[in-house]
Amino acid sequence: MRPKILFLLLAALALPLRARELAVRTPPAWVERVAIDTSIAIARENVRWGLYDILRDHQLRVAGRTESHYYRTARKVLSPSGVSNASELELDFDPTYQTLTVHEIALVRNGQRIDALDFDDVRIIDKEDSASERIYDGMRTALIFIKDVRPGDVIDYSWSLDGMNPILDGRFTDELSLSTGVPTRQLRHRLLWESGRRLQWRGAEPTIFTSGGQQTMIWEERDVEALDVDDATPSWFEPWRRVQLSEFASWNEVARWSHAMFQLNAESTAEIAKLAQTIRAQHPTRNAQITAAIRFVQDDIRYLGIEMGRNSHEPHQPHETLAARWGDCKDKTFVLVALLRELGLQAFPALVHSAIGPKLHEKLPSPFVFDHVIAQVVEGGKTYWVDGTISDQGGDLVTLETPDYGRALVIRQETAALTEMKTREHGAVIIEQTYDTKAYDQPATLEVVMTYSGGEADAMRAMLATMSRDDFADERLNDLAKDQPKIESIAPPQIEDDRARNVIVIRERYRIAELWSEGSWSWYPRDLDRHLTRPDTMIRSMPLAFEYPLNITQKVTLNFPEDMDVHETTTTTETPTFRYEYVVDGGGKSVHIRQSLVARQDFVEVKDVADHLTRLNSIWDAIGYRLAPPGAGAAPAEGTFMETVPEKWQWIGGLGFIAAFVGVCVFLAYRGRRHTARATTLVRPRGFRPGEAPAVALAVRGAEEIESHLAGLACSCGSRVHTFPELQRALYDEREMTIATRQCGACGREQSIYFTAA
Repeated sequence: MRPKILFLLLAALALPLRARELAVRTPPAWVERVAIDTSIAIARENVRWGLYDILRDHQLRVAGRTESHYYRTARKVLSPSGVSNASELELDFDPTYQTLTVHEIALVRNGQRIDALDFDDVRIIDKEDSASERIYDGMRTALIFIKDVRPGDVIDYSWSLDGMNPILDGRFTDELSLSTGVPTRQLRHRLLWESGRRLQWRGAEPTIFTSGGQQTMIWEERDVEALDVDDATPSWFEPWRRVQLSEFASWNEVARWSHAMFQLNAESTAEIAKLAQTIRAQHPTRNAQITAAIRFVQDDIRYLGIEMGRNSHEPHQPHETLAARWGDCKDKTFVLVALLRELGLQAFPALVHSAIGPKLHEKLPSPFVFDHVIAQVVEGGKTYWVDGTISDQGGDLVTLETPDYGRALVIRQETAALTEMKTREHGAVIIEQTYDTKAYDQPATLEVVMTYSGGEADAMRAMLATMSRDDFADERLNDLAKDQPKIESIAPPQIEDDRARNVIVIRERYRIAELWSEGSWSWYPRDLDRHLTRPDTMIRSMPLAFEYPLNITQKVTLNFPEDMDVHETTTTTETPTFRYEYVVDGGGKSVHIRQSLVARQDFVEVKDVADHLTRLNSIWDAIGYRLAPPGAGAAPAEGTFMETVPEKWQWIGGLGFIAAFVGVCVFLAYRGRRHTARATTLVRPRGFRPGEAPAVALAVRGAEEIESHLAGLACSCGSRVHTFPELQRALYDEREMTIATRQCGACGREQSIYFTAA
């Protein structure tokens, strides 16, 4: 049964609560009850999602090899949407080592306290948030449905979790949040800690009280504003204020703790030796043996994580993984490291974090700051990194393109610090398109050659493994049909996969009827422009993510039955984040266009975001080309409005004399600036068009005029069908603007139009 379907069935079959699954009792004696004012008056503008938190209290006691967490939330509900958001509680726990206890669920209404805990309204379900990723951790959730919640009520509920993960061997580590998504009057963490027991913390200083053999540490914030998190931030960026706590004194202590779990037992030693002998017999050279070992782990052991109890951090023994032919990252890495060692290499597990890896050095030593395990391999005096979870990877040990996770903790007893990773990331995509037009009244032909190398080849190989060749052919045909609706395939795609060199070449041939029926046609680098995306939040307080690594080039050659007069140009846009190049040249009967985009880093600094978005707007303005060859016949005569203004700014018909007048004015202003070239050759738009950037925002007097302007603007593909626009307010050069963002219903391209008050 597929993991996602299994999870849905488990959730659907959630059973009513049984008494043994949940304890209900008063808070333990060590908990300090905080007095609150439930009659507090809250202005609507100071709430979010219809909610305001009067208190968020977390108290924690660590004693010996146990820990207990007490939580209490007092939440004021101020609207019907707040009722929906607050009346269903989800309390998560790990049944393998934790006990969940509910202390109280009460409604406070008009000064009266009402008991709202009803056992009939509680369900226990398997949580399994990562089931879609084939990871099962055994977490469970108590769903509690609170009846008769009304706007104005205060929901006051508290619960506890008791138990420490046995994998930590009695050592404590945790993170405390000092930020919240809902405005909060009082946010508090209280830790009871044994005096004389070491503890490190980082992030904020506590208030400390000592009494007898116990320390009390309190981190408290008041009048906490809801945190607004910008969209599209880099994976390593953490906007939430946190306090990290750890009883691990050093990275060496974490490494030695983990090293103890990666020790082969006798049965696994025998199985690994047998597997290594088979590989030696089948592959005579050392390089072939190493490659075979890596591919066996990556391709022949499927990814599946059963991460319950100790196996949240402890790998299964290799003989278990080999017998099941499945495993998660630590299971697969354990097999790979043992196998490579048996083949005579130095190999070690390495703990990494797939998102925040570049910032790991800012964390305190703790096993919980990692979410992934890979292998470090030393061969011939050089260090390599291998990720056993990447299936269908090409190349060998020297040329593998393993993602750069920033920093790693190599699992060796002598490890003293994090290791900065240096990986090979040379993958690239080259898309070459050749359009041949023998006669304008006959179908044109299109040949496409797509070359993927390195990590891009790995990604394409993995995608091809999930679909049939017919499905791939259909997907490609429909993708090209966004610009050329009358396209048809001449032959199935030809796919050449050189896995040793890690290069995939895909060749395609198509026929396009009536390409020049209107006398002109616009070409766009669709494979490249999809990487030039804009965020929803453009006035930002947080860095902006940019796709990295990225190296893509899209080329087009257009062959005509007559000589073409081409204005040769080269445009380069360079920032700390990317380099974009746009080249047009030609000779005789051919026109050549090349555009390339190379990422330099995975983010844009906050101070550079405005310039970054302005440059993107400029690129979008000129990214497409409209071709009007002389012999096509149907092209407008030189000097007409339609010939000089790009299609995406042609107004809808029926505007009469006013539209014609405006068109002539725009043409005259533009004609004086454009370069000298034969009007019937290649037309490339320059500068921003009305509404396309803040500097040329459209002046409007209200929502009706915005709606009217949007109705008159077609997409660059010619379609006038768009999604309903999303409206945002922003400030540019001290001018307030409304930004309408929508997507074309035909090609999916995003369009943003800027409006300002008239």
